[in-house]
Amino acid sequence: MAMHHGTHPGGGWLPPGRPGPGVVPLRPLGTSDILGGALAALRRYGGPLCGALLLGQLMAGLLVTAAAGAATLASLSPRSGSRVFVWTLFPAAGLFLLFTCALATALIAALLRPAVLGRPVTAPGLLLAALPRTPAVLGAQLLALLLAAGPLAVLLALGVPPLAVLPLTPVALWLGVLSSLAPTAAGYERLGPVAALRRSAHLVRGAWWRALAVTAPAVVFTGAAGYGLLLWFGLPGALSALVLLPAFPQLPAGLLYVDRRIRREHLAEAFAADA
Repeated sequence: MAMHHGTHPGGGWLPPGRPGPGVVPLRPLGTSDILGGALAALRRYGGPLCGALLLGQLMAGLLVTAAAGAATLASLSPRSGSRVFVWTLFPAAGLFLLFTCALATALIAALLRPAVLGRPVTAPGLLLAALPRTPAVLGAQLLALLLAAGPLAVLLALGVPPLAVLPLTPVALWLGVLSSLAPTAAGYERLGPVAALRRSAHLVRGAWWRALAVTAPAVVFTGAAGYGLLLWFGLPGALSALVLLPAFPQLPAGLLYVDRRIRREHLAEAFAADA
């Protein structure tokens, strides 16, 4: 039987409606494809993904505890030892949270190709693939945050009334969405933070509202789920949220990144050849 082919909006020829071997079809993705693919990826790869994130957090937690303990031992006065421990622990915990968010994004970037191609992964394999890219991902996340929220934070710190800063909020939102794919690009394409920001702006340009429609529900759901776990289960719920939730908002963003490259750069054809 002859197979009729058609063009997709990014160019190239693919069978119409061709199902993918993995969590999304190998064609330009709709919003439902992206959100459904994120849930399918969680069902199929949630175990290795959470296992890799937990292993990375365990290593980082050991380093945080060792650093705080070393600072306490190095304190000159036994009376001030506990204070040194506390004041060291707070910034170390902040670094731990930053590392967790960056590692989760790097893990999603490492998972994208296996998830789209339907290939198996292991937690150690994901972690080994993600760790070398975590510093660049963290740099991209911090630059994106600085770009979007930095001017507002500076104005508020200088004493400008919040109502006077409020008109700048749409600009911050626009910049935040424009740079939303930078961490994924840093992890997947092995880019530096500045190059990843430029890459994100290139991919999001012309699809800003669609990027917002994909990323905003994931962020809202994650925040609501984290609050619910904290409210219902207290500290154990908060710890569970720290393990289970950081990767979820990055899944739709990662699949949106795949979609933008399918539409602009024929990535579906490369995936089909690999499959």
